[in-house]
Parts: sequence; C-alpha cells; structure tokens
Amino acid sequence: MSVIVPERRKIALVDGERRLDLLVPLDDTLGNVLSGLGYIIEPGRHVVLERGGRETKLGILAAELSDGALFAIVDLRANEPLAPTVREQRTTTRYDRGNVWWMLAMIAIVAVGTAVYSNNSDGVVLGTVERAVVSAVLGVAAIVSALAWAFRQSNDNPADALAMLAPLGLAFASGMLAVPSGLEASLQLGIFSGLLAAGILATVLTTSVGGVRLRGASSAVAILLLVFAGVWGITLAMGWGLVAAGAISAGAVPIALRAIPSTLVNVPEGYHIDYARFMSNRWTVRGTIPVSPDQVRFTEVLRIVHDSSARLLAGTVLLSIIAVTMMPIALAGNWRANLLIEIGTIALVVLLVLALLLVPRHTLNPILRWVPRSAAVIVMLEAAVVATAEFGSQSLVIASIVFLVIGIIAAAVLVPIGRGSSSLGWSRLADVMEGLAVAFCLPAALLAADAIDLLRGMMAA
Repeated sequence: MSVIVPERRKIALVDGERRLDLLVPLDDTLGNVLSGLGYIIEPGRHVVLERGGRETKLGILAAELSDGALFAIVDLRANEPLAPTVREQRTTTRYDRGNVWWMLAMIAIVAVGTAVYSNNSDGVVLGTVERAVVSAVLGVAAIVSALAWAFRQSNDNPADALAMLAPLGLAFASGMLAVPSGLEASLQLGIFSGLLAAGILATVLTTSVGGVRLRGASSAVAILLLVFAGVWGITLAMGWGLVAAGAISAGAVPIALRAIPSTLVNVPEGYHIDYARFMSNRWTVRGTIPVSPDQVRFTEVLRIVHDSSARLLAGTVLLSIIAVTMMPIALAGNWRANLLIEIGTIALVVLLVLALLLVPRHTLNPILRWVPRSAAVIVMLEAAVVATAEFGSQSLVIASIVFLVIGIIAAAVLVPIGRGSSSLGWSRLADVMEGLAVAFCLPAALLAADAIDLLRGMMAA
C-alpha cells in the first residue's frame, strides 16, 4: 500500500502590482491565508479569481488546490488594488459580527427562561395568544438566522460552529413556547418540543452547510438533540414526570461523552488493520477480507480528521450544556421523600461530577478539556444551592468542610505533579474512578427518578 503525503502547497497571489509566492499548509484554508496576510474580503465587493477567471471559495482547503495555482484579488467597486488593513481593524470587524450571534443566543436564553417561569408561576406571564405569537416570531428568527449561518462566507473552522448555537437556541425557545401553559405536564412537553425543533433545524443545517467541519459539527449536534428529544418523548409517553426525564438525561451524559470518540471515524474496513486477528488466526472461508483502499490520499485523511474533530468538539460542548441544564430539573423534585431516591440523587451528582472531571483528561484540546470541567463546577454549585435550601445553614458548614478537604487533596496531588513527578498509580486510580462513574451514573439517575416505583406501577396496571 503506497501512501501519498505531501506537506505544503505552493501558490501565488497577485494584488495589483504585487505578487506573493506562498507555501501553505494543506490543512489551512485560502480564507485563513488571506486573513493572515491582512486582507479583508467583503462579500459582494471582493472576489478571488483563479487562473482562467473562475471565482474561488475562501473555504477551500490548500490540499484541494493544485500546486503552483495563481490567484488574484479583484475589487468590484474600485479600480485600485486591495491594500492590507491593520490587524486591529480586522479584529474589530470580526468581533462586531460575532456579537450578533451572541445577541441572538441571549434572546433565546431569555425566551426559554420566560417560558419556564410562565409554566411554573401562579400568575399568567404569557397568555395562549401571546405564547403563539412569540413562538412564531422566534421560529422565523431561527430559520432566518440558520440560513444566514449556513450560507454566509466562512473559513470552515471550529470557532464558526459556535455561532450555530444561536439559531438552535431560538428554535428550542420557539418549540417550548408553542406548547400552551395550561396543559398537563406542559413544561415537560415544551422541553420535548424544543429539543425536537432544535434537532430538526440542526438536521436541515447538516444538509445545507458547505464546509467539512461545519457539516460535521451540525450532524453531531443534530443526532444528540434528537436522541435527548427521544428520551423526553419516551418518558412523557410512559407517564414519568419532569424530574425523571431530567435525571435520566443528566445520567446519560457520561455514557455519551465516553461513546462519542469511538463513533467518530467512519471509514471503510480496509483502512483498519486488525492486528489481533492477524496475530491470532487466519482468515477463513466464511470471513470477508476488507477491500484495500490501494492508496491512502492525504486529502481524504484530512477530510476525515476535520469531520471527526468537529463532531467531537460540538458533541462535547453540547453534552456539557445538557449536563448543566438538566441537573436543576433532576434536583427539583422531593428527592428526600424516599431513601433510595435520596441515595440515587446524591450518587447522580457525585458520579456526574467525576465523569465530567475525568473523561476530558484523555484529550489535549483546551476546549475539550475545560468545557466539561467547567460544567462539573457549575453542577457542584447547583447541588450546593439545592442542599442549602433543603438543609439550611448546616449545609453551609458541611459544604465548607467538604470543599476544604477537596482543596487539600487537590494541593497534595497537584503540587508534586507541577514539580515534574508523575505516577502510574494515580492514572490507574483515575481510570477506575472514571469507569465506575460512567457505568453507574445512569443507574443512579434511574434511582433518582424513582424508576422502581414507576415500573412497579406500570406492571400493576
């Protein structure tokens, strides 16, 4: 099997009387190259033309360009060449554009908070007509912003995928407000409707977006949203309450975090070499030998890596958000009414925090490492607030002692590690704790959801 692995792509850039000869890494895009040189390509005004006069997309990877390709930057509104702009102006422009997506995300959060408060308050915050109107407006805004996100000029990098949260948040808020507040289990039905609406919109984005990374991120988000929508739909159909749905969703997060990396790389079997099979036994007449790919091209491998890394990033961030949002729902019930429910709730919090802290240590990406750990801190704060409200001032003393012990243990472990020492025993202990947290978090969630009594009632009926 021959392997073709070029390292750089040589291109030339012409801007007026200037000519730049560049060596570009294969995993970089043409837009990033121009941005690094100081050019701002405004849609509708500037175009990048290749040899022959055809327009080139800025999101194209250097690996897809031919060696020695020539590109020219043309200003459609002026005859003067496009001059590089200072980096501060480019940064300000990008920041201002990013503020639009964050503003839409804030609008979605406010709308979701209004819907939840409207369902739980005694007074009517939004009537049926008002909810329908707001839901329709948010739905239109979600579709318009999703189209703008999908068809805008993008460099196809993971940072651009974060803007996808804005239209999906609007779709979730629209789905929640579409359910009238007077129905039985309206909040649970609203969350199911919101997850379903966001999952459908993410599926549409997967089929319409152009970049490899953006398509991979939207596909992972769509699958996860539809899976959790199925969880809420099943609990709703079985008559299980809001607390049960939230606990099961929170308990499924560690399993999903552990399962995502093993489901990312989708390649034919011929790309894999099963050393265990080759070393232990021969192929039999009943076995099928995978078809060899003959040549492993770098562009195809790069596409698979970009797609898989984007799905891992988007899935990890979404699961962290789900853990933070579902834990208050799981703690909202009367979890001290039964000893098993109390044990399951406490175990759910502890195991979820352990999983969010330990699972990310297998990666080097700072986002993948610190977003789940930040979610673990928020989950602990949510549990502390609930415990304070339940136990009163005594819980503050207990929580202070617990955090003091945790700080002493962390200092005792981190100081030797910071000085350069390492221990295989600590790593194995963390592996064991991580495995236990992933394996028992969902059973603890079922105990917290009072699944035993629920199943007993279903069997009796």
